[in-house]
Amino acid sequence: MHIGFLLIALTIASSVQAADTTPIGHRVALSENSIKRYMFSTETLADIKTEFDKRKLTVTDEQKAPLTGLPIRITAIGRSGYATPYFIERADGRFHVYAERRRPQHPTAPLPYVSQEVVFDTPNPEVSPVGTLSYPRSGGPFPGVVLVAGTGPHNRDGVMDLHKMLAVLADHLTRQGFAVLRYDKRGVGLTGGALYPFSTTDDYAADALAAVRFLKIQPNIDSQKIGILGHSEGGIIASMAAAEAPADVHFIVMLGGTGLPGIKIKSLQNAAASRADGMEESLVLLNQSQEGELYEIAASKRSHSDALAAMRAATQALPAATKARLEIGREGIPDEAFERSFLTPWLRRFLSLDPRDYLKRVTCPALALIGEKDLQVTSAENLPEIERALKHAAPTTVVRQLPGLNHLFQTAKTGKQTEYLLIEQTIAPSALNLVSTWMKQAVNNKSQ
Repeated sequence: MHIGFLLIALTIASSVQAADTTPIGHRVALSENSIKRYMFSTETLADIKTEFDKRKLTVTDEQKAPLTGLPIRITAIGRSGYATPYFIERADGRFHVYAERRRPQHPTAPLPYVSQEVVFDTPNPEVSPVGTLSYPRSGGPFPGVVLVAGTGPHNRDGVMDLHKMLAVLADHLTRQGFAVLRYDKRGVGLTGGALYPFSTTDDYAADALAAVRFLKIQPNIDSQKIGILGHSEGGIIASMAAAEAPADVHFIVMLGGTGLPGIKIKSLQNAAASRADGMEESLVLLNQSQEGELYEIAASKRSHSDALAAMRAATQALPAATKARLEIGREGIPDEAFERSFLTPWLRRFLSLDPRDYLKRVTCPALALIGEKDLQVTSAENLPEIERALKHAAPTTVVRQLPGLNHLFQTAKTGKQTEYLLIEQTIAPSALNLVSTWMKQAVNNKSQ
């Protein structure tokens, strides 16, 4: 298991003792579009081995080390089964270890299109989102699309686990002839407003519609060919904006968007994640039951104080055996936990929101995709509801499960959130091509 690592250690150790010898390796550089993620530092090489063992990392290759001061690269595999390159550097008499997080799809200069920083207004005078509008260097007017991130305080690149999801989408779609607007969400960067979770889905939908209307007044954009592409909660937001302003939104794309009420989504999410982590089924069901009661309270129209009191009472009323199984102490659950986990403005609105109410009112072409390995928005439960709701009014719909892809539309092994960081792919090319091909057909009124 560690023979390769010991050979590396011995080679480095010998080069440390003989600083004037000829190098036996070459300087190792980070791969293009890689992120150098600091992990730890040690005094000795033996300590590096100890730290790798603690992290359950197995070194898979044997490499000769260069002279002291020049980094070496090794590869290790953890419990996830994903191979990750690591750098070992020696500086100031210590050894420093970095993980190399490769992101080959992240766009880098020079780019074959224009990127313009923009600021636009919303109905809330305190909120003027700051973003990036990209469009081809020549031609036009172009069809336009607004990219909307999922849940959380995301910036315009939609960064999740060191993946710039929206930046990769924008790069691909701009190269395909679209003008693309993406922006920092409320409270992020220089965009005003309350930071998540103190803004709601309704607030974010208002911002997305304002973004569409900003695109409409751009002279190089076709005002009759503007749509919204949303990921996760952004998919709900796309349908909300399209239902409210059918004259402004001409197509929507839902990537990992939901088709069930928020209260059901949270229950399915938590259960799927628990099962993927190996939790015993009886405990999964017990958790669902207890959380479900708390979600019902949070989704109700009770005042904040009344909801908090109801949660306290519901928890105290649990049988002693249930409390023991759920590891709830005699003192119960602290109010701070209820506040943080159940009673934020965003979550209370999300739990009570049923996306089908908006999907039924969508009158433009719609594309809805969910990955087969998505554990956050499960395809079996959500896709049928999305398809059924869209058929009420949408002229053309494509609703599809994509094999092997997770919630971020990466090619994945299990779909667990812990894999997102480890996977080098940001978005599967097959998903990117499917989206852009469908969008071109939608704006050109071709058969879906």
